[in-house]
Amino acid sequence: MSTIENNNLPCFRCGVCCRKYQVRVTVGEARNIAEKLGINLTEFLRKYTDPRWPGSDSFLFLHQKGSCIFLREKPGSKTTGCAIHTFRPKDCRDWTPGPERPECQCGLADWGLTIKDGGLSGSEEAIRKFNSFLDTLK
Repeated sequence: MSTIENNNLPCFRCGVCCRKYQVRVTVGEARNIAEKLGINLTEFLRKYTDPRWPGSDSFLFLHQKGSCIFLREKPGSKTTGCAIHTFRPKDCRDWTPGPERPECQCGLADWGLTIKDGGLSGSEEAIRKFNSFLDTLK
């Protein structure tokens, strides 16, 4: 078993949170993202937000193929990326991973790992591979 330092589990880019939740964006955030994408607000709202959301002060990112429309799978890898990471909305910036999060626990399962007694539990090889992977993210 490998301990998780200070009850801290860094984001390992599994993408489970981006599959589970629809992110809320304010009008200001939507304008900013639209500008960064080089489109106007109307086009952004049409292409990237869920039309079922009744809001006019906020919107929900559209889910496409079971995940946030901005989530990008990395072929041949257990990691994902975000197409708008550098200018993502506050709800995304404020979300913090952790060993207590069911989303992170689900992502760890893809590595053959679980959280047990404050640490990673799994085969020594799975823990070694996961820790080596985390080192590449630093």
